[in-house]
Amino acid sequence: MIVIGLTGGIASGKSTVSAELRRLGLPIFDADQEARDAVAKGSKGLALVAEAFGQEYLTAEGEMDRAKVSQLVFNDKDALKKLEGILHKIVWEQAENFLERCHGVGHPVVVLDVPLLIETGWYHEVDKVWLVAVSREQQIKRAMIRSGMSAEEVEARIEAQMSLAEKKKYADVVLDNSGNLEDTLAAVHAELKKLLGEDCGC
Repeated sequence: MIVIGLTGGIASGKSTVSAELRRLGLPIFDADQEARDAVAKGSKGLALVAEAFGQEYLTAEGEMDRAKVSQLVFNDKDALKKLEGILHKIVWEQAENFLERCHGVGHPVVVLDVPLLIETGWYHEVDKVWLVAVSREQQIKRAMIRSGMSAEEVEARIEAQMSLAEKKKYADVVLDNSGNLEDTLAAVHAELKKLLGEDCGC
């Protein structure tokens, strides 16, 4: 079983590539969704967040106040490390379960869709690192449209992440998403054919 680690910065188009791989029948582990589930209302992860930061980081309904927590960790590196320590442990346990299930049913290729694949060191656990990349200008423009953030807010988030140049050092495949959608999907199909041959259904 070949494990692809799919990663990319904010508004790079990683979700588009992930959706196409899912459409082609590959099992996808969505680390972002798992991280949200890890701190769902009533979860062990949410209890650990409340213990680490205080009850004031929960809403009146008993859910995590995502805006408040995001603001905290964006401005406090120690708080970010605490949150990541809680989330990464839970999410990686789920990733291991996913890989075990996929191996058990004989999937030839599976995907771990992980924004922080390199930063967490999880790239060591995959066979191929696929990096989705766009120019900084496009990244800012797309993030502004998608999130409603200002250019300055987007740039601050990009600066807080590992640079694209650094990420490229870890990548086996760089999928350039600067062009049109058809070009990106064609590149995805071509790379998948290298792994599966004509059986990929591309």
